[in-house]
Amino acid sequence: MQRLRHSLRKLFGRSPLDPHSAYQLWASTYDDAKDNALLFAEEQAMMPLLRGISLTGKQVLDAGCGTGRYLRELQEAHPNTIAALDFSDKMLERAKQKVSGAVPVSFHHTTLEHLPFPDSSFDVILCTLVLGHVRDLGGAIGELARVVRPGGEILLSDFHPFGQLLGWERTFRTSSTDGGKIYSVQYYGHLHSTYFTAFQKHHLDIVSMREPILDESLLPYYRKARREDIFEQYKGYPILLIIHVRKK
Repeated sequence: MQRLRHSLRKLFGRSPLDPHSAYQLWASTYDDAKDNALLFAEEQAMMPLLRGISLTGKQVLDAGCGTGRYLRELQEAHPNTIAALDFSDKMLERAKQKVSGAVPVSFHHTTLEHLPFPDSSFDVILCTLVLGHVRDLGGAIGELARVVRPGGEILLSDFHPFGQLLGWERTFRTSSTDGGKIYSVQYYGHLHSTYFTAFQKHHLDIVSMREPILDESLLPYYRKARREDIFEQYKGYPILLIIHVRKK
């Protein structure tokens, strides 16, 4: 599989960008990705979990907030404070435009592996589609576990490891002013066992886990892209991991 992937990249001239470089480029068009089936599927699975947890009066962290996809939802749940972080300053610039004055939001330009917060700072942590870009999953999970309070909740989403095994790429297109180029982003297909080992080491209990599949709800996205062939080929395959854990 690795040899096939290398051959395809050589043929088409596209090697994955490192995550930081990729998201710096992607920031200007990320919010325009209304045709992104993966983001739609992730939000459809994550929203019920997020709305099932009371955030009123809580300290909340959006770890890897990107352009702030979830910030308005978090603010409307009336937490006490929100901290939002990302390793891309350009993504953070977009996120800052989405907050109102209703709930204080502090923004932090940093990585998951080095969180600038004291131990037990947060009641709830949201971490969406970020961990797949982190090489050291155990280190990142350890940091999230460190800053969440005992009894606190962490909601995670990630690319399903099946995708990595099948050679799927995480891709994006730049704006037309930048030539509308297509890039792929480096990511790691972390196995379930790697997650479970990290959870056990850092005293996190699994509350629930979902594996959304490529189903009929996503067909319109493939139709619009004229890639029904891809939909039919992979229909029924899992595309995401959605995990809810609680600190002991």
